[in-house]
Formats: sequence, structure tokens, C-alpha cells
Amino acid sequence: MPHYGKYSYLGFEGDEPVNVAKGEWPVLNSPLTKILEGSAQNVKMVTKREPLATLAPLFSEQRMMDHIKYLASEELKGRGLGTPELDTAADYIAAEFKEYGLETLGNSYFQQFSHSFPDKGEVQMKNVVAIIPGTDPKLKDSPVVLSAHYDHLGLGWPDVHTGDEGKIHYGADDNASGVSILLEMAKSMAKTIQPKRTIVFVAFTGEEAGLIGSRYFVSQANRYFQGSILANVNLDTDGSLFDKKLLVLNGNSAKEWKFVFMGTDYTTGVKSEVIAQELDASDQVAFIEKGIPAVQLFTGATENYHKPSDTYDKIDGKGLVKVATVAKEVMEYLADRDTPFEFTGKAASTETSMPEQPKTSRKASTGSIPDFSFTGEGVKIASVSSDSPGEKAGLLAGDIITSINGETVKTLSEYSNILKKFQPGDTVELVILREEKAKVIPITLGER
Repeated sequence: MPHYGKYSYLGFEGDEPVNVAKGEWPVLNSPLTKILEGSAQNVKMVTKREPLATLAPLFSEQRMMDHIKYLASEELKGRGLGTPELDTAADYIAAEFKEYGLETLGNSYFQQFSHSFPDKGEVQMKNVVAIIPGTDPKLKDSPVVLSAHYDHLGLGWPDVHTGDEGKIHYGADDNASGVSILLEMAKSMAKTIQPKRTIVFVAFTGEEAGLIGSRYFVSQANRYFQGSILANVNLDTDGSLFDKKLLVLNGNSAKEWKFVFMGTDYTTGVKSEVIAQELDASDQVAFIEKGIPAVQLFTGATENYHKPSDTYDKIDGKGLVKVATVAKEVMEYLADRDTPFEFTGKAASTETSMPEQPKTSRKASTGSIPDFSFTGEGVKIASVSSDSPGEKAGLLAGDIITSINGETVKTLSEYSNILKKFQPGDTVELVILREEKAKVIPITLGER
């Protein structure tokens, strides 16, 4: 029994039985034990002292916060697709890679291409890519990829809430936070690691418009590497950890992921939770579509998602350090791993092409934020925004939505897809579980 010591004993009597004795045998003849007979009253506790020296933190919170402050500044106007400000952000990231001494993947840090959008025309786009070359001749052409997207919504494209049109969407959490961790890890690892496998650091463009940059990168990978990509770790929306667990999305893409993060829980002290649901949340999906194991490190959705209120001052700086610490452990493990992961995700059944236009976003909302760590059937509510349709209808944190207008909801993806069928102002019936009892709640949906 774990709460008793190695030399503990228990005694029982009768048929029930009844505990009649318990104790612990003394440890004898151990060099680690000293029995102070008759002098226990003279024992004093040692005064706690500060250590003579402390280890410098591996990652700089201030440096990461400075990256976010610039990338999410008014000067960069939300880093919208096809804008000079997004190009400025790309130049900033490339300059950091160069300063750290990282090598280019091709002739420059930019992987340039163009993409046509119905309402924007032909847009010149660029991923920003750097590498630490692998040292093992057999493994270096099967790289590991650390990624974060650097684009956001600019003044509100392709997703905007009613009333926020034309306002700067600063994108501090989504995703200047991920880029800041990417840069900090690149700086640290460039000086300290000689990996067996090549490590690729890539800042993707076009995530908000439908994973444009990441899908292009994956489609072109065989131009640079003879082998297949071992795995991808994607950093997206990592600025609001605070006292929560770090969420690992798409953990079902390889059976090994849960064991990897069980290990980081112990080595870093940062608690994580591997989420096995199929989620199309970010750029890791572009890898999974091609049969490549990939996960997203995610600190959870907030009420500022895709709003102008996603600003620098709301970022958890200490949380950035924790996420970076976990990501470094994972990347170093992957970079020296000899064997591939066993892919268990859902690869695309046909060749995936880049979308001609951004994916359709739903317009209607319940005003609730889901609990991404919930593993049961349905969508569990983590919180309900004030003055939202959900609050007015009486939804509470902890409620589990199991159906919408008679359609069963088992996963977050199903929940989102069902809501796409409705418009703001529509009234629907939710079936929820509250304290294990079913309850029907009518709700008039609002604007996202």
C-alpha cells in the first residue's frame, strides 16, 4: 500500500476484518539512520537558507515577451495576409534565424510561392524556414519539424466578429506566442545541440486562410529531404497557460505521443494532457493529412480568440517558459530517435490540395468556450462569456452539450459543423448533461 512505508505492518482480527494494530519496525544497522536516545529535546530544525547559486533559466521570458510585443504591435497591424506588415514580420523572423547562426533550407530563409484567393486575387506568400543539420548519415534526411504560424487576421480577414470590422486584430496569443517560443528554442538549440536528425524550424504563413503555408511546405518536402518527415510539433496559441495543464492536440496521430508527454511531465514538472480527438485546429493537420505524426501544443482557447482584444498585456510570460521547456524536451528526443513513430492518425484519403478560398467559418455561437481536455462524448463547457447567448439561456461551466436540434454531438468537430448550419438569431434546442441529468435548453444563437 503506497501510503505505508517499506517496514510498516498492519494487524487485523475477525471476519470483517477489524484493524487492531499498525506501526513501523525500526530500521537497524543502517548508515543512514541515527537514533538519538535521550536527546530528542535538543534536536533543532535547520534554518532554511537561500542557495549559494541558482541555475540560469534555459529560456528568457523577457526575450519571448519582447518578440510578442513587436509582432502584436500596432505597427504590424495584425499581420494580415498579403500586407506589407506580414512581410515585415517574415523579415524579422528571418533576421533572428540568421543571428542565431541557423542554416537555410534552400538558398534563403524564405520559401516563396503564390496563391490565388477569390476576394484577394494572386497573393505572394512565404514561409520562413531554418535548419540545424543532422549528423547521422542514415537519419539526417528524415527530419523533425518545429512550427508556428506567424500570420493573423489583420483588420479582420478571413474571420471577423460583428462590430470588429476594420479594427486591428493584434494576434498576441494567436500566434505571436507560438512564434516567440519557436524563436527562443531556435536560439537555444543552435548553440547546444548536434542532433542525429535535421531539425527544421518553420514559421508558416496562411494558417488563418486554411493552412496554406503548411500544406505547401509538406507538399514540397521531398525536394529537400530524401526520407520522410519523422514528426511535427506545432506551437499555436501558447500564451495563456497560467495554472492549467498544457494541452497536446491530435495526440492520436501516433501511439507514442502519450508516452513522450508522460516523460516530459516528470522531466520538466509541467503537467500536460494528451487529447486524442480528431481536431483540425492548426498546421499540424497538414502533416497528419500526409500520414506524418503531428501534435499541437496549446494552452487553451480564451474569450479573446480572433478578437482585437487578443493583446500583449494578456500573455502569461512564465507560461511561455514552461511550454518552451516541454517543447525542447520533445524535440531533443525526436531528433535523436532512431526509429519512426507508428502513425495512427487519419491521413487524407485522397491527395490534399490547397483550398482556393479560406474554409467556411461558422457565424453562429452559443457564447461558450469548450473544455478541450474533455475525453467523453459531447462538448463540455469550460466557461460561458458574460452577456452571451449561453449565459442568457442558463448554460453553466461543466455542462456537457450532447445534441443540437436533435443532431447528436459527440466531438468538437461535430459541434462546430452543426453550428455552421445556423445563423445568428436562430433559436435551437440544446440537450445538455448537468450533474449526470439530461436537460433541454432553448438558446437563441448569437454572432461569433
